[in-house]
Amino acid sequence: MNKVTETFKNPKVKYGAFSTLTAIGVIVVLIVVNFIFTSLHVSYDVSTNKSYSISKYSIAIIKKVQDPITIYVWAKPGSEYPEFKNMIMDYAQYSSRIQVEVRDPNLYPQLVEQFKTDPALSVSSNSVVVVNGKTNKFKFIDAAQLITLGFDPQTYKDYVQSIDVEPQITNAIEYVTSDKTYIIYSMTGNGELALPEKLVNAIQLAGYEMRDLNVLTKDIPQDASLLFATTPAKDWTPEMANKVKAYLQSGGRAFFALNYMTSGFPNVRSVLDAYGVSLNDKVVIEADIGKALPNQPTVLLPNMEANEITKSLTDKQYNVLLPVATDIKPNSVKRNSLKVSPLLTSSAKSYTKNSSAQRIEKAAGDESGPFQLAVIISDYTDTKTVYETKLVVMGTDGLISPEVNSVSGGTNYQFIVNAVNWTQNKASGSYIPPKAPNSSVPLQVSGGQAVLITVVTVILIPLVILLIGIVVWTRRRNS
Repeated sequence: MNKVTETFKNPKVKYGAFSTLTAIGVIVVLIVVNFIFTSLHVSYDVSTNKSYSISKYSIAIIKKVQDPITIYVWAKPGSEYPEFKNMIMDYAQYSSRIQVEVRDPNLYPQLVEQFKTDPALSVSSNSVVVVNGKTNKFKFIDAAQLITLGFDPQTYKDYVQSIDVEPQITNAIEYVTSDKTYIIYSMTGNGELALPEKLVNAIQLAGYEMRDLNVLTKDIPQDASLLFATTPAKDWTPEMANKVKAYLQSGGRAFFALNYMTSGFPNVRSVLDAYGVSLNDKVVIEADIGKALPNQPTVLLPNMEANEITKSLTDKQYNVLLPVATDIKPNSVKRNSLKVSPLLTSSAKSYTKNSSAQRIEKAAGDESGPFQLAVIISDYTDTKTVYETKLVVMGTDGLISPEVNSVSGGTNYQFIVNAVNWTQNKASGSYIPPKAPNSSVPLQVSGGQAVLITVVTVILIPLVILLIGIVVWTRRRNS
């Protein structure tokens, strides 16, 4: 016993034990800190485009939830897609009323059947169902809707083009907790330009149902939240025009994406005339090189007038892209209840030319800009009930093209969704675009972050080591 005591009195043994205990203490502290941070779900998304975290808008929606919400992930535990597993789990971290449950569909077939929209529906692994526990209202999201795959023609392999988890889940939560269903009818029947699938998906992700409607043979339903009309191949019939007018006069909402050819369709034109505007039959040429694509003066980068539709875009310095646009002229005579406001405009250097013109240089007689390329219209009909009519009128249908939207970096579709939201009195921020997967790029830090890293690594850590050394040296000297 005395030998053991004498051994621990040896300075080398004493300070060796001290160093060992210090190392163990540091390891214990790190384990405890890691456990606490993990328990509190404290993390930071360092990806450049925040691919793996949910946005402030989604967090705001989550915190407003009052009903119990369950998010079921149909997958064998442990086999969830890594691309979105953590993001789905995040929804439960921001509200105690939301819970996420991973269920193996093979072990819970009755539960799966309970939330099928179609008995014949085949539920794929990693599909999701969002359920309101109070109302039993639910929305099914197929796994294929949570990620968008692209095909690489060089490698002949599929790749993850975008991660759609957040817009899909947030939209589903809004849907199951809302008393109202927003339905947009896309006009058909006269050879109208069909809405591209990618645009339809973008609108659906903002919380709308999309349906086609042949106005030639059917009336506009009372549940229509919006009528979406594109350039028809031929003029509407008088009956179609009257149906649209009657719908709008009763407080209807509409989005018109029409090109210069519409000026030759008197029945379509009569609807626009009723709301104080008309379309020109000429094409706008942009002579300001900063307001059009290089060497493409008919592909415009218009000015965005300040309003709630454009604010979220101008704040980020995004640009809408308008190919082959015409100007929208306000009528000289219109009723006092109408309010027509510019939305997109060309520069003062722009001018118009006939679509059949052989040369695009400005000539004598060409009208000079600026021109209104898109307008928003409000109208109040005061009968026994006050109806508010809202219209968005675009002087081109080219902005709906998925190729043009791709060139704009997705801004065109975000602009369209913002405009649709304006007609429904919804905030423009309610559009959550899909996120591109994080790519392998070098880590970049700002100047402030670089200073912080330098202070910690060059000053603080060496200072702590120095202080520990001084303490050890002082204790040794006094022993």
